[in-house]
Order: sequence, then structure tokens, then C-alpha cells
Amino acid sequence: MRVAVALIVLAVLAVLSPGPATSASPRAPDKLCPKCKTTGRLENPVDPKIAEMEAKVLRCSWLISKDKKGRGIPFVPCTRCLAPSKAAEVQAEFEPLAAEIDAWMEANGTIDKTLRPRKPLLHIETEHFRLVFGLPKVKLSKRRTLDMHTSAHLYADRLEELYAWFQKTLECDDELARVKKHQVFLLPDLRTLMTAALEYAQTPTDRSGRAVGDPSVFVTWRDKAVFSTDASFHQHVSHHMIHQFLGVYFLKIWLVEKAGWLEEGLANYAEMALFEKAGNSCNTEDSEEDMADENWESPTRKLVERRRTIAFAELQNKRADQLGRDDHLQSWSIVDWIMKTSPEKLPVLIRDLKQEVPLRTTFKKHFGHSIVGFDEVWQEWVKENYALVP
Repeated sequence: MRVAVALIVLAVLAVLSPGPATSASPRAPDKLCPKCKTTGRLENPVDPKIAEMEAKVLRCSWLISKDKKGRGIPFVPCTRCLAPSKAAEVQAEFEPLAAEIDAWMEANGTIDKTLRPRKPLLHIETEHFRLVFGLPKVKLSKRRTLDMHTSAHLYADRLEELYAWFQKTLECDDELARVKKHQVFLLPDLRTLMTAALEYAQTPTDRSGRAVGDPSVFVTWRDKAVFSTDASFHQHVSHHMIHQFLGVYFLKIWLVEKAGWLEEGLANYAEMALFEKAGNSCNTEDSEEDMADENWESPTRKLVERRRTIAFAELQNKRADQLGRDDHLQSWSIVDWIMKTSPEKLPVLIRDLKQEVPLRTTFKKHFGHSIVGFDEVWQEWVKENYALVP
């Protein structure tokens, strides 16, 4: 009898006891969601007027600042989604992207606080550049002036195009770039330039400054007394960026002291190839030697005709900051000779010089001339290929 009563009591307790613990707020079952088509994901479209421009870059602070919720990310999670499990998956994908962009914007804010510009700066990141841009506008012609945002994208495009030109010229890709991304400051005034040059390039300057290597930083400003047109400023930026690219090509070694003629010659070659004129020397440790922009073929021919050149053996010992106007002309022309006669040998020459191979050895090996005998070869080539302009 006692056993029977005990069994009855246990049965009653089993009925009254709560079942296994369950979630306090179980997720609602997924239903068809017409808003996101049951994907949990909504498109975050960019204004069609700027969509193509924005698609070329990784991040743009202007776009992000206008899109507080989406941060310029192509999608956002569906809010009040009828398919909550799908929305949760998209939210988990969105959050780390948003956090990364927030950190990027915070870093940009630190730069802005350091520089204290009179007007807010724009920040753009591309595959190979972090651009800090402060020019309020860019005038391309009498009838066409770009606003600050469009101007920043123009220079971001120009930098990537120049990078592609450099890689094509040296027949290389990112595998030979020891630094994959360059920071470029294009600033509107001298005060901001001087602050940025000291802080980020450790260079006191009133024109431009750079740190070559890791990090790779170039800082300059649009001094309209020097760069009266956008084209002249673009040319100036291009010249300097060739130094940045060359400084991290193959090895992180800057050739300004070891081969100043090649360092400057290649930068001026880029000017002539891309703008059909040159003139920007860049002795940033001292004051820059301003040279009028012009096509350098005729001045170089006159230099040769008047026997004002120096021996290549002497030129190759000069640092970049020791080159005068005539030295720049001669240096450019030697690089021009290489590119016109055997362009595939330029990368080999650069790599040898960065590895401390003497110029006389590598030049003889790859070009078949001693650096003493080359003087006559080069001078005859100049006379045959450069036209004289009165």
C-alpha cells in the first residue's frame, strides 16, 4: 500500500514540475519578407551621379559622412525583417565592416585634429594610396571647375594611373613593391603643409616633403605662385611620386645618394612622357631649383652641341641634391636613351644598383659600353634624335 501511494505522489510531482529550460524570447520563425525578398539584406545604393566615381575607390570620407547608417557599404541589414534569421546573418556580416570603417574615419579625424585645417579635409583610400586632400576646387579649363569632392577623386584616379604607368615602365607588379600603399597629402596652404611635413614626413619645408620607404609619405601644397594651373601641379605631384615608387621598388633603398642621375632622370622622364615637358627638380632637403617647364629635347641638344655636358663617370658620382640644371637635362636624356634603345634593361640596372653592383660593371654588362666610352655614344644619339629649336 505504501509503495502504491509513493508511486502516485511521484506521478503527480512529475506532472506539476516545469519542463526543460527554454529561451525567454525565442526567435520568431522566418516568413516571406517582401522588403528584402527574404534575404535579410537591403541594397544601399550610391547616388547615380557619383556611383561610377565612388566605385573606383575603397573608401571616401565624403560619402561615408553622408551615409551615417550604411557607412558607404553596398548593403545594410533589413530592419524589422520578417525573416529574422536572415537579417541576423546579414547583421553579423555588416558589423565588422562598419567597425573597420569607423576606425578608418577615426584615424582620419586624428589627422584632421593634428593639421587643424581651415576647412575640412577629404580622405580617400584606393588600392595603392591613402589620399588626404585639401584643395577646395580644381579648374580644368575656363568652363570647367570641379568641386572639392570631385577634385579629390580626380587626383585619386591620377595617382593610380601613374602607379600603373610606373609598373608598365619597369615591367613589374606589386610583388616587387616593398611598400604596397603610399600616403599622399595634397594641401591648400603653407601653414597646413608645414605642419604635415614635420609630423608625417619629418621634413621642414615650404614646398614639399617626403618620407621614402616604410611608411611612404609625400606632402605638398598648391602654391599658385608656383603652380598657376592644375596641369603644372599635377606634373609636380607626378614627379615626386615617381621617387616614392622607385624608393620601394625591389628593395627599400632610395637612390638619391647612390645614383642621383637615375633617381632624377627617371622622374623627369615621367614628366616628359606624360606631359611632354619637364622642369620640376626636387631638392627637398634644400630649396628647390625652379626650372621652367619645357620640352627638354632641344635644350639637351644645345648642351651637347656647345660641349657643356660632363663625363658620365663624373655625373654618376653626384647626389640628387647636387644636380644643377644641365645635370638634370643630361640625366633625363640618359634615361631617355635607355628607354628608347633597350627599355627592358632599366629594371635590371635599378636592381643591380640597389644591390651595390658598381655602375661601371652593370652598365658594361647590360648595355655593352663602358661609362667612359658611353659619353660619345650618347652624344651622337642626342644629335641624331633631338631636334634643335631656335
